[in-house]
Amino acid sequence: MPEITRTLRILMVEDVEADYLIIARHIRKSGLEADLHWAKDKAGLTAALAQGQWDLVLSDYKVAGLDFLETLRHLQRQLPDVPVILVSGSVGEELAVDLLKQGLNDFVLKDRLSRLVPAIERSLNEREQRRRREEAELQLARNERLMRSVLDGTSDAVFVKDLQGRYLLCNRAAAGFVGMAVDEILGRDDRALFPPDTAAKIMAVDRQILAEGQVDTREELLTTRSGGQLTFLVTKGPVIDENGQVSGLFGISRDITGQRRLEEQIRQAQKMESIGTLAGGIAHDFNNILSSILGYGELALEEMAPDSPGWENVNTIMEAGRRASHLTRDLLLFSRKQVSQKQQIEVNAVIARIEKFIRRIIGEDIRCETVLAGEPLQIYADGHQIEQVLMNFASNARDAMPQGGSLSITTERIVIDQAFIERNAFGSAGSYALITVADTGRGMDRETAEKIFEPFFTTKEMGKGTGLGLAVVYGIVMNHQGFIDVSSEPGRGCRFRIYLPISEAEKPAAVGGVEPEIPKGGSETILVAEDEVAVRRLITTILGRNGYTVIEAVNGEEAVQLFSARRDEIDMLLFDLMMPVMDGKQACDAIRSIKGDVRGIFVSGYAPENIRRPEYLDLPMEILFKPFSPKELLRTVRRILDTP
Repeated sequence: MPEITRTLRILMVEDVEADYLIIARHIRKSGLEADLHWAKDKAGLTAALAQGQWDLVLSDYKVAGLDFLETLRHLQRQLPDVPVILVSGSVGEELAVDLLKQGLNDFVLKDRLSRLVPAIERSLNEREQRRRREEAELQLARNERLMRSVLDGTSDAVFVKDLQGRYLLCNRAAAGFVGMAVDEILGRDDRALFPPDTAAKIMAVDRQILAEGQVDTREELLTTRSGGQLTFLVTKGPVIDENGQVSGLFGISRDITGQRRLEEQIRQAQKMESIGTLAGGIAHDFNNILSSILGYGELALEEMAPDSPGWENVNTIMEAGRRASHLTRDLLLFSRKQVSQKQQIEVNAVIARIEKFIRRIIGEDIRCETVLAGEPLQIYADGHQIEQVLMNFASNARDAMPQGGSLSITTERIVIDQAFIERNAFGSAGSYALITVADTGRGMDRETAEKIFEPFFTTKEMGKGTGLGLAVVYGIVMNHQGFIDVSSEPGRGCRFRIYLPISEAEKPAAVGGVEPEIPKGGSETILVAEDEVAVRRLITTILGRNGYTVIEAVNGEEAVQLFSARRDEIDMLLFDLMMPVMDGKQACDAIRSIKGDVRGIFVSGYAPENIRRPEYLDLPMEILFKPFSPKELLRTVRRILDTP
């Protein structure tokens, strides 16, 4: 029993003064340090309770103006932690037991006061033990809440199993991965949570770890009850009890599915980048070859009458060359390094043109419907890139409907006003061609819909997509000063809306119309630097036939030397951008340090993306991309020379 080391404040409720004095004298004689306060009636009790804190209450059963049971309940409400001891000479044992059941701490008969001090000490000791127990329980509850908060706050799955594999503990993350509530998991083993093959694999690993008695970390590929596959980095180890015996198994599992998918996407992106670099190099070589084929072919046609024996053969070569040029552009489109060639196009015509290709992409199990606006929708855009956008949506729709479904493409003219912008939180005021692409596929939740245009985000299985397709679509739409919006719900398909600004400019002349008149040469002198012999000879021939004087150089270094010697003769530079020894830009910079106002043109067989490296930023001259026709070359040369 703990020793009482401080003065106790004891409230004594007693209406007989002689009894109060006897009890007070007995307490003091016992050596108990106590400050006693006498309340002889209800008013005295009320005043005492209002004065402050008490350590103990001693009360007679019969006090004038007080009912003891009501007094006991009042004390319990106002002083819930203060022991109450009944000191009376008129209470029978049966009544005392009943009062003890109702919360009385102890009772002492007045003719047996020798029991009073031990009763006081026992009641105070019980109160202290109760206080410590309540504090311990409170701290335990705090610790449990803290542990639960930590466990449920982590995204890692945390669990404990007994030796039979039954779950004794798991956090919300673990329950979330399984797709069940925590209470549903506890008491069950893995056979109730996973498909049979996955459960067997997990339980085999658990048995191995329990047998070896060592902590183990490994990757586990698990199939969930819904059929999804997740990759986890799992650390498991034995639980050791107070006797040093293995009593169960603990585990911490981190979902690394996204990390592994990102790594795969990065590998795919690196592969695509390598292919793109290769495609750019191939396109450069192709474009040099095609420049010669198309250029010399066009020169040959100019020298032949349409009814001459060889004209049809040369024209066939030209057609094949043009198809090869389109293939090169497709190669650049694949590598995402294509030239952006914007012009006036009509949206309905673009969709009508590629509808048959879309039907081939989606297959026979998916019904395709197009509902086009009854009026022309003119936009200023790269038709090839708009086709790419629609093809991408068709491909995604096909993947979202493996069992078949329907795909619809509709167009209409709409006006975006301030109310639309406030309602949808995007857009700029004006008239737009709205293309809506809708499917009846799997759909997606809101969280997924918010991420689909991010680079590397994909909902496809690992290895079946880079996550770049919709990011490229988004970039194309933004590059056309447009907007794109998606609405979807799981199981209810997707609806993409593409807003492209209407262009009010006049519709361009139809293909096959009258071409601009070809400038008929000039008398200026042009310094041509091109390392490809065939291309250099072609340029020299075209320019020479149209009255220009041409000075030839095989690389930039020779061009600088020739310009230094003949600067007063040369009116214009025409340099291949990338050449050995010294490239076109370096040669141009060197020449402009000699004569700062010299005009010129760069030519290049590379795609624009390949020449947007830091050393080629802020090029001082216009670029003409290969393959170019003689007419394009002549128009460009004449325009540069005629520019004031």
